[in-house]
Amino acid sequence: MATEILPPNERGYVDASILVTTDWLADHIDDPNVVVVDTDDPGEYAEGHIPGASNPPDNYYKTSLDDRTHIQGPEQFAQTMESLGISDDSLVVAYDRTGGLYALRLMWALHYYRHTNVKMLDGGYQRWVADGREVSSDAYVPDGSASFSVQDPNQSIYAGMDDVLEAINAEDTTLLDVRADGEWEGSNKRGGKRGGRIPGAIHLEWVNFHTGGAIPTLKTADEIRDLLVENGVSTDGGVITYCQGGIRAAQAYWVLKLVGVDSVRNYDASWREWGNNDDVPIEHET
Repeated sequence: MATEILPPNERGYVDASILVTTDWLADHIDDPNVVVVDTDDPGEYAEGHIPGASNPPDNYYKTSLDDRTHIQGPEQFAQTMESLGISDDSLVVAYDRTGGLYALRLMWALHYYRHTNVKMLDGGYQRWVADGREVSSDAYVPDGSASFSVQDPNQSIYAGMDDVLEAINAEDTTLLDVRADGEWEGSNKRGGKRGGRIPGAIHLEWVNFHTGGAIPTLKTADEIRDLLVENGVSTDGGVITYCQGGIRAAQAYWVLKLVGVDSVRNYDASWREWGNNDDVPIEHET
């Protein structure tokens, strides 16, 4: 058993309840209201997954694979959740293989639509395997009985373009860019029109928030707070996270919440929207 990893409730988080251990999941996996979602791509899912886990066709939860700019609208999102077996009374347990990247995107998306009964499996699929748990290569298809109600979005955790424009000159808001170095510098446009960054943003790539290694796990609260201080990320006011499409930024959103940042918003459309709009300002390396 992978006992060398500090349990979530011993890492100093202000609220570790969004994380569950493999022991907890093994004990509750057969509970009728527990829905397990493998949030990685279908290829990885096909190679092996937790038995009974469903798998989304698009783990970004965007309007389409051709237009991954904005999160799905309420009715489309409800249909997607139902296809995963998620109902109003479901306790969703999400996991991935990437230090929470896609699991925490699903958690953010569910909270955006006010379904807050959702957890992430600490250590993800690698921890499940390392602990000797059963795996399956058989695709799980929900029985179609799930009913997910449409809810008005929770705008307090969401940032749009106007919010970001306002934040550029706001002393009480930090813009946190969690993309890779090439994206930040402007050399990697990711297929977009312009490369660079939002003026005044602070750069701290999302991978710094997890341990890496064979079992990527979120770092302790002290380690995360030290990273924020070292990189000049103020948590006294609000923080808006952004990346290319609101996925890495959703992981950062939850990391900040774990260490006690009260006001955090995810710029869901992120650089995919910002970089393709000539009417908004950018900075880049000269």
